[in-house]
Amino acid sequence: MKIFDMHVHANNKITDKEKLILNMNEAGVYGCCVFSACPCEYDENEGISFEERLNEVFSIQKGYEDRIFPVLWIHPYEENIIENIHIAVDKGICGFKIICSDFYVYEEQCIRVLTEIASLGKPVFFHSGILWDGQISSSYNRPLNWEALLHIKGLRFSMGHCSWPWIDECIALYGKFLNSLLKGDTAEMFFDLTPGTPEIYREELFTKLFDIGYDVGNNIMFGTDSNADEYSSDWTSFWLKTDNLIMDKLGVSGEIRNKIYYDNLLRFLGKTHVKIEHISPETDDSHKWTPVNPDVVKIIRKWYNTLEFPKEFDAEFEQALETIKIADIITIENYIPGENGKRNLLSFLYMCEALELRYKEKNIPVEILIDTLKDIVIWNNIWSDLKNELYLGECKWLSNHLSGKLFKLGRLQFCMGKSEIDMSDEGIKKGDNVIEVHIPECGPLNIEDCAKSIEWAKKFFKEYFPEFKYKCFTCHSWLLDDSLKEILKPESNILAFQNMFDIKEKEESDAILKYVFRWNTTRRKLAKEFAASSFAVNVKARALRGGKFYENLGILKNSKY
Repeated sequence: MKIFDMHVHANNKITDKEKLILNMNEAGVYGCCVFSACPCEYDENEGISFEERLNEVFSIQKGYEDRIFPVLWIHPYEENIIENIHIAVDKGICGFKIICSDFYVYEEQCIRVLTEIASLGKPVFFHSGILWDGQISSSYNRPLNWEALLHIKGLRFSMGHCSWPWIDECIALYGKFLNSLLKGDTAEMFFDLTPGTPEIYREELFTKLFDIGYDVGNNIMFGTDSNADEYSSDWTSFWLKTDNLIMDKLGVSGEIRNKIYYDNLLRFLGKTHVKIEHISPETDDSHKWTPVNPDVVKIIRKWYNTLEFPKEFDAEFEQALETIKIADIITIENYIPGENGKRNLLSFLYMCEALELRYKEKNIPVEILIDTLKDIVIWNNIWSDLKNELYLGECKWLSNHLSGKLFKLGRLQFCMGKSEIDMSDEGIKKGDNVIEVHIPECGPLNIEDCAKSIEWAKKFFKEYFPEFKYKCFTCHSWLLDDSLKEILKPESNILAFQNMFDIKEKEESDAILKYVFRWNTTRRKLAKEFAASSFAVNVKARALRGGKFYENLGILKNSKY
């Protein structure tokens, strides 16, 4: 996704444009609009002349015409303003910056200036909202003042910082402009997301902006309020991450984000002339427009049904699907699981669609896909039981499935992984490629079935992942705890499974309690847990006596290349 920062200040300081480009690259930003320093009429101490301002922004742009767009800061009452506007446009200025510091936007001279700019097809970048200039000036920047621009034919203007703290007023103003735009040829308003909204208010702004139902998707742009001479990649990265996490929560689609970060700015600048079909707004919360891709719900429901979740969850699932929005842009690589187990579940089900495409690209049978993904159902059932509500946990573990690293082949699961330790006697170093063997909760641990799975895995990885050269098969599990022979019968499936491996490392662990009893079982809680089998009875008795358990790491015998 190409990203432009529409709000960067030059400030009459020497700008190393190569450094500017480098810092933007570091933040994942392709280009920006650079505002000149202010005119003397705005600040007699910091302001510079018209010629100096033009030279400043054009010198920063030179050599990067496709990445840096020069914007001239003007004051409506500066000398020869109309003539200077024409000179700037003739020289290639992309737009004009105005801050109403000591005048109202509806004053006759300002309207005259804006009408002239509109006739030349150039946009205006306004500051709006509270103005931190040390002066009594914020009243000039209340968003409703901008109603006066309603009938300036062809004017495109942006409201900086979404007019914080008057964000409600700003959004209402947009609704009015949108309604007028659809009725006739009039001014068009854009939102400038540049911070000004403190982080604590950011989610409130985005929620209102995207959920009000007004058609805003073509009229929002991203900016940072950075300085060209010291462009902060950390600052920009922070706001990109913050905003994208909020948009994930609101289900904002990839298509809308492309517009916010790129397309809308180019249209605002007049560099593209895409015909926009807006949806008519209503005076009330009409929900006529939504940033959510409607296909997302269909995809999530498809996988819920395909994986055959227990019917007992149906009502809760449908309620979650109706109230929780999932963005179509999420991937297993960028998704950050949270405390909301329902959101985790819907997100993982949506991401199954991308995994299906990976399987198809490699011609891996769909039966393996479904069998592998049914682990989502298992972990949903376990965690829903713990939380007493629909809830998906173990998301870090399940990311192996969704990233196409883990496959269920018969009784066992196999994951392309790395050796956890050095095994010098085996010629294996920590970090070498291995195939990890995992044992899902799906019935008896029949040793013949396990052997078949392992043979299947050898053929599977050779056929579908020939590039993954692994050293051996390993297993790290409580099932390899050789001390269990003290409480198991000699013919036990667990002991037969252990015999398939050579133990290489041992660590004390109570993991066995989670797998034999409930997932949140600890020694302190164990006395109240019901033992459903003779094995569970023996495990419970041993633990209550203070006996130790282990998780062992083993290497599958005869599995080395």
